[in-house]
Amino acid sequence: MVRNIKYVAPNLKPKDTPVPLTNDQLAAIFRSYDADNDGQLSVDELKAAFEYLGSHFSYYRAIMARYKADKDKDGKINLSNDELSELVQYAHSCGYKVKACEVANKY
Repeated sequence: MVRNIKYVAPNLKPKDTPVPLTNDQLAAIFRSYDADNDGQLSVDELKAAFEYLGSHFSYYRAIMARYKADKDKDGKINLSNDELSELVQYAHSCGYKVKACEVANKY
């Protein structure tokens, strides 16, 4: 007798398994932290976004993100050009994840 049995780690339900945020989700999160609606993210706005993502070192992440993504070196991340793409790529490389059930509820 053969049974199809799925292995699930003890105390871990499939819907609670963390999944990576998509590029679109990360971009939407960063856009939502443009507090003054100037189309750019300052270091303080970046810091708040990384705090939301769960960073324990949000100021460090904000400085590194600015270093990696601020192509025109004006001190801010422009949300309407490829600087946003670079920011998302950096955040993606940091491995931020969300519970699958949270993704279903928010997006």
